[in-house]
Parts: sequence; C-alpha cells; structure tokens
Amino acid sequence: MSVLTKKHNKPETVLENINQNRGLLWERINNFKEQMLSIEETIHHHTKEMESAMPLKHHIKDGIYTREIFMPKGMLVLSFIHKTNHPSFYMSGEMSIINDKGEVNRIKAPMVVQTEIGTQRIAYIHEDSVWVCVYKTDAETVEEAEKELYTEDFKELPEYVIKKNKELCQQQ
Repeated sequence: MSVLTKKHNKPETVLENINQNRGLLWERINNFKEQMLSIEETIHHHTKEMESAMPLKHHIKDGIYTREIFMPKGMLVLSFIHKTNHPSFYMSGEMSIINDKGEVNRIKAPMVVQTEIGTQRIAYIHEDSVWVCVYKTDAETVEEAEKELYTEDFKELPEYVIKKNKELCQQQ
C-alpha cells in the first residue's frame, strides 16, 4: 500500500483521472502507483512511516485473519490486489473510492462491503476512517497471510478473474 499525504482541492478528480486511459484498471492503477512513488511524500507499506501514519491491527486465530487499518483524513491510499473473496467492514469515516469499473463512489461508514477477488482500491480519505477485512486462512503469521491474500501483480490472479476484468474494460 502506498499513501500520498498531499492535500488535494478536488480529490475525486484525482481518482477520475485514473479511468481516462485505455487498458485494464489494474494497469491504470499501476501507472498511477508509479507516479505516486515518484513523489517524495509517498509512504510505503511495511515502513515505520506507514505504521505511524496508518496503524494496522492484526489478529490471527483458528483459521481467521482480521486486519484493521486506521486511515487519517487527507490521505490518498492504494490497496494491494485482493486474491480472495472476503467480507470487509467500513467501520467509521467517509472516503471516495474508485470501483472495479473505474467509477468514483463516495461512501460513508458504517457499511459492509463484499470484497471480490481481484479488487484493488484507490481511496481518498475525507474523514478519519477505520476499515476491517476478515479472511479465512491457514497462515500462522501476518507475513504468511499477506503473501497468501494480496498481490501487486494482477497476473498472479486466476485466469477467469483476468478475463472478466478484460471484458469489463471492453464494455467501457
């Protein structure tokens, strides 16, 4: 996950611009990620800066991994690509996200979200927010769970997921 802390006048415009280029949304998000990584203010996953800015709480027990993240107001957040279907719980806050069709939606907690395999989100956080994901896994450590559940390369997803997203892209 990468985060941009710079304030934006119209954060929804940043998200909408991602959908202007042709190609799979994953490819467009990857291009956006490359642009983000070139900005000095970007915070990288698994760093002290990330732990400080967006603390994570992890719980693994009896085949269930629960991951809770706090995202402060004003952040632009890029998630990993999810490798499984799982429930997510938007507990508090308000954010704008880009959905799998490239559309920008403003959402407000509380709400339950069914995250589908292949989902990758970019979100602008309008209010301090808390998001919780719940996964079934045999992993015993956070590192094992992350490797099993997330990827940064959509080509690691099953072919039927890639095909479905290509078809979505062609419909746009």
